[in-house]
Amino acid sequence: MKIDLQTLREMHPELPIDVAAIMLVRAGLALQRNGHLSGVDLLLQIERVNSKGALSWKKADLTKLDQHDSNRITEDGAEAVALAVMHQDRQWRVVRRMQREEFADWLLERDGDNGNETAALEVSGVDKGSITSRLKEKLSQVAKSTDVDQKWAGIAGFEKPIAAIQSRRRTRRGTSVKRRSKRARH
Repeated sequence: MKIDLQTLREMHPELPIDVAAIMLVRAGLALQRNGHLSGVDLLLQIERVNSKGALSWKKADLTKLDQHDSNRITEDGAEAVALAVMHQDRQWRVVRRMQREEFADWLLERDGDNGNETAALEVSGVDKGSITSRLKEKLSQVAKSTDVDQKWAGIAGFEKPIAAIQSRRRTRRGTSVKRRSKRARH
């Protein structure tokens, strides 16, 4: 899979222009401060299946690195990468930013077999080190989201470029798999 972050707004037309712009700048900063150049190999872990991809972006100005919060660089950069992967691999589109009490960052939608489907997406980034524990943490968080068809976590790592997206088990809107009665399963 080849991902060009410069096409993020084409993938997600509802994503506000200013929000997309800062995500793209910070994604470039996150990658370049780790020594990467545009066109870098990207390890993809989609539903626990590994594959290889390539990630490209517009060159960022590292002389402006101190003008940004280091954590925001990682988080906003991760959002750009995760949203791009969700669109490229699963055809999800941004509907809106979710609020803190909704337990996810983004409400997404796509055309499904039975009409429109919705998903909650919780995103996080890791500047250095493994993404494994963060992915588990974010899957637990997004599991609390309600009134969506699917629940996803997306993590981007920047030291060795990696993007992981994983879903919680599919549930009916507003229910969890564990809470379903025996009658609902039959």
